[in-house]
Amino acid sequence: MVQSGSMNDYGMKISEASSSIFAPSRNIITEMIMVQFIAVIMACTGILIFKGDEMSSGDVSVFVVGIFGAFIFLTTLYSKITR
Repeated sequence: MVQSGSMNDYGMKISEASSSIFAPSRNIITEMIMVQFIAVIMACTGILIFKGDEMSSGDVSVFVVGIFGAFIFLTTLYSKITR
């Protein structure tokens, strides 16, 4: 039996913590992907708002397609999660 406060007890706690950090559950990975796509949407929208008047129409259309693509992927991912 491991005594509370012993070095072996601390070693087990560090081992459990590192395994939970380096081997996250599938749900956490999905949420991290969703956050990245939300960040892409926000960044592209911010670029269009603040620099859209200085950009060519081709560049603007690339950002708009990027926003819609990220939004469609995000909604598809969310719909699969909620099933």
